[in-house]
Amino acid sequence: MFQKSVSILCFVFLFSLSIFAFSFEFKGNKWIGAETTIYANLQGISNSGMLWEGAVKQAINEWNTKTNFHFNLIPEYRNPCIRNGLNSLTFAKDMCGVSFNDSTLAVTVLQYKDQQLGPNAIVEADIYVKDSVPFDIYDGPRIEPDAEQSPVDFRRTVLHELGHVIGLDHEEREAAIMQPEFGDIYRLQDDDIQGVSLLYGGLSNCKVMDLKFGKTSNALAESDCTVKELTAGGQDESRIDLYQFTLASPTLVDITITSQDLESVIIIADKDLNYLAIDSDSASGCSGRLKTSLSAGDYFLMVNTFDVQIKNQCGLTGEYELFASYSSDSPQFLKTKIADPFGQPNAKFMGRISGNDGQSYGNLFSYKESIDISAAITVDSSHVGERGFFVVAAVIGSQILMQDQSGQFIEVSDPSGNVIPVLEKRLEAFETIDIAKNLIAADFDITEIEVDFYIGYAVESNPARIYYHENPFNLTISSSED
Repeated sequence: MFQKSVSILCFVFLFSLSIFAFSFEFKGNKWIGAETTIYANLQGISNSGMLWEGAVKQAINEWNTKTNFHFNLIPEYRNPCIRNGLNSLTFAKDMCGVSFNDSTLAVTVLQYKDQQLGPNAIVEADIYVKDSVPFDIYDGPRIEPDAEQSPVDFRRTVLHELGHVIGLDHEEREAAIMQPEFGDIYRLQDDDIQGVSLLYGGLSNCKVMDLKFGKTSNALAESDCTVKELTAGGQDESRIDLYQFTLASPTLVDITITSQDLESVIIIADKDLNYLAIDSDSASGCSGRLKTSLSAGDYFLMVNTFDVQIKNQCGLTGEYELFASYSSDSPQFLKTKIADPFGQPNAKFMGRISGNDGQSYGNLFSYKESIDISAAITVDSSHVGERGFFVVAAVIGSQILMQDQSGQFIEVSDPSGNVIPVLEKRLEAFETIDIAKNLIAADFDITEIEVDFYIGYAVESNPARIYYHENPFNLTISSSED
């Protein structure tokens, strides 16, 4: 279920490994970002001559190298009885006053935090290793308990408990280090590895689209990804669309969802699906709006809804129109692409639209504003010094126009077969293309319009291969003063 508030919950679960004696098991609880830090300062040496600390390092390294989860190890002691968000691994006579069961080797205690989407995230893990157990360090089958002090392998014990830290439960059906009983398995098995992959690979279950600043029409449908699939756990079956975007500098992002049918929830998350901003009811009807400042980095925009109907007039599926605008001190960087599959060039493109002589850049402007439109290209180093040409295309709905050398835009039916150069010259390392200067839409009796611009270049030796950017840079002219 979608939750509107965030709070720390004191749910504590105990996972223990017993000395007696797959498909992987988990509830979906996990660490944000698929990594965490363990504090462990275990002094001493085993009877086999190996340091306890060395065994911990080996166990951590095995999870790090064989799965998509990463542990950091800091060789310092942290008190596991203090709930401070720090993870500890230590020998202990009890669990902060709570006695171990007679058959228990070690116990992992987890603490959780509510998430806006999906199951609670793990925020602290403490491993208590029973200090009265006759631990040693060895590979191979377990040493059968033919005497009261038969040695127990410390390394596989730690390997097992680290699996609980990651978010795995006990596995009783398949061969796995996560079996609830201390046995002959002393290395990670396929079941363990696949369990971690599924737990932290939820993003691969869902289609991810590139966010286009400007207008996008889409819909949440029954066939779309669910939050449960995205987060790889939990019970939230609400639908969700995912859009990825990258910011090169601090940026104010403004997202509007307009719909007659869909109860919209707008979420912005970082690349690790850590939720940064959310709007669930800021607009009238079924629509929503989210406006937030973000630093440079990679982000997801999520268009979501509730898992139960909230408003009578709004459903949990339906069409929506997404409008995204931005304002930044820096121009928008654009993904590089070429017109055929002969390799990826080392060229970079920037779209620049400003209404204040380059003090800031964006894509949404009033019809009364005077704006400058330009683009910048960092040319592939192998092309510098060659003769070439540049192209500028403007897409307005289904209409495609190309700018000629006089600055006029000419409609073309097939731009791939009718390339119109805007400029021909010997290519330099950095090129600037001026598309329009001091443009005021009102002077052309335009109060509202949306234009997507593309720029590209080619070398004379291969004029059919156009180097350009995958996502357009958008200009939206609005009659609104907001």
